[in-house]
Amino acid sequence: MATVRNIIQTHANGTCGTQDVKQLSLQVIDEMNLLIPNVLVSFDDLDVSGKEATVNFFLQPKAKESLRRAIKRRGVTLRLNSAYRTVVQQHILFSWQGSECVAIAAKPGRSNHEDGLAIDTPDFEEWIPALEAEGWQNLGVHDPVHFTYMGGGVRDDIGDIGVKAFQILWNKHNPKDLIGEDSDYGPETAARLDRSPANGFAIARLLKLISPPMKGEDVRKVQQALLKEGLLEAQQMNGIYNEATKLAVEIFQKREGLGIDGIIGPQTRRALKMLA
Repeated sequence: MATVRNIIQTHANGTCGTQDVKQLSLQVIDEMNLLIPNVLVSFDDLDVSGKEATVNFFLQPKAKESLRRAIKRRGVTLRLNSAYRTVVQQHILFSWQGSECVAIAAKPGRSNHEDGLAIDTPDFEEWIPALEAEGWQNLGVHDPVHFTYMGGGVRDDIGDIGVKAFQILWNKHNPKDLIGEDSDYGPETAARLDRSPANGFAIARLLKLISPPMKGEDVRKVQQALLKEGLLEAQQMNGIYNEATKLAVEIFQKREGLGIDGIIGPQTRRALKMLA
């Protein structure tokens, strides 16, 4: 099983991406949203494109709404190289600094990308007018692809929340090797990041509507929970994550004040009184 440390060591072979920790990163994001509901929201429903394996399509809610307006203002697809960066990814970049991969990197918990207020686009020149009109600031010659949302209604620094989310995630899966949940990126946290499975901890999979549809006992159990909530009919209990199941999940999420995305993640599982 590959660990984060294995990924860090790959730069010796000329490999410098963080795509191999995508699933672990998504688990950290889920944990952040358990700590503070909807501190980060997905924006892959907007007209954006980018390599799904490398880009985490998450922002703080106000930043997402501002981005929605900017995209509508310009009327074309926004291509992205980067958006939200987790503590796991930042730990890798921090470990690589001074190498051919990264010249310099912020300490995990302190990167601008960890605040859910930053995006990078290769088409920065064309996007400056629309993004700046909606509260995004371009970093100019220092980092021309980079934009930071400067509008109100956001948390100024959620990097520490990301560190704490990882610490909680580690402790959930390593009860015999607990670390302090203090939001501090210190030697103990760095060591556990190194030892974490790059593919993520073994937990329930995210259930969502895709093609071909997801099937299995875990889907059937979700449908059973939705049946108890009065949101599905008995004849819809087929173990297939279809349109009817997604709609029932969205209705449940709206009723519970959760992010409405039709996806069964840790927050929705907990609200359905299912194991995360």
